[in-house]
Order: sequence, then structure tokens, then C-alpha cells
Amino acid sequence: MSIVNLLFSAIAGKRTTIGVLELDALLTESTSLSSQITEYPVEDGTVISDHITQESERLSLSGVITSAGTLFNISLGKYKLIEAKETLRELHGRRELITIVTGLDVYEDFAIESLEIERNSDDGERLNVKAEFRKINKVTLRTEEMPPEKVDASTKGKAGQTKANAGKAATGKPTDLQKKTGDNWAWKNSRH
Repeated sequence: MSIVNLLFSAIAGKRTTIGVLELDALLTESTSLSSQITEYPVEDGTVISDHITQESERLSLSGVITSAGTLFNISLGKYKLIEAKETLRELHGRRELITIVTGLDVYEDFAIESLEIERNSDDGERLNVKAEFRKINKVTLRTEEMPPEKVDASTKGKAGQTKANAGKAATGKPTDLQKKTGDNWAWKNSRH
């Protein structure tokens, strides 16, 4: 990424963020959309496909975090790198959904699949970050009322009762009579 792009992103406020962490420069952004297509062979030797299942969206990013400040953000040198690495560790360790913002897109509800943080002797004043993310599709529970005409009269009011007396449960060892008659199924089938 050129210095002009780095300065423009700082001035225009279009910085790439991974959760709460800003990258100084985004080098690559790759979005992967894939699907599973079922295949079944039939008698004449051909294969039919009758269903497509979409897989979760994937995102790959690589970027740079430098120890230098940008035009409006004076940093503290090496402390910025230490803090950035710790922030990435925390984001990964929390296992929470995060939002990633790039110059082209906003990726919401993504989880970190892998994270690589590299520093070498050639460019020791920066961190090279490579990250893989996967979209987490949430499910919401939906409940429906059964129409009265579909409910059998003998089951009305029985399903889903709460705070109903479930009877007594015996604790401890079974009596000799229970052992002889096999009255206690759990005791009979345990390894005691």
C-alpha cells in the first residue's frame, strides 16, 4: 500500500477495523462464498442435483499495524504494537462475534477462525497480521400456538406444563425386595 493511500485513509476516516482494533494498512481482502450441491447417481448412470446449501461466508484479511503514528494519531511507538497484539489475543480468546469494517464492506457477526501475527528483523517496527473469519448465522426460536381444532381433547392442557408435581424419586440403595423383583430399573441396569 502506498503512503498516499495510507494518508488518504487516515484523513478520510476509512480505516480498516477488526472489532475495536484499527489496522494502519489493509493489504488484502478476500471474500469467499461457497455452496454444497447434492449429487445422486440414477439408474441410467447420470447424476442429478436437487438441492443447494449455502455455506457461511468467509473473509481473509492481511494488513499492517505500525509503531508510527499517522497524520492525526500520534502513537507511542513499540507500546502501540504491544497493545495491538494484546487486543488481537483478547478478540480471539473471547470467542465473541465481531464486526470487521473495510473500505468496501462491513462484515457483521463474524468469528475469528485463525489469526497470525508476525514481526521479523527486517521490519521490526510493525506487525503483519493475517486473519481468517467466518460468518456466524444465528437461529431464532419461534413458537406457534396450535389451533384449537387441531388439539386432541385428551391432551389439552397437558403438554408443556411447568411446576407440575412429577412424583417422588427414591434415593439411596434399593431395598432387597426391589432387587429381587427388579422394581428398580436404574439399579438393575447400573454397573453396581
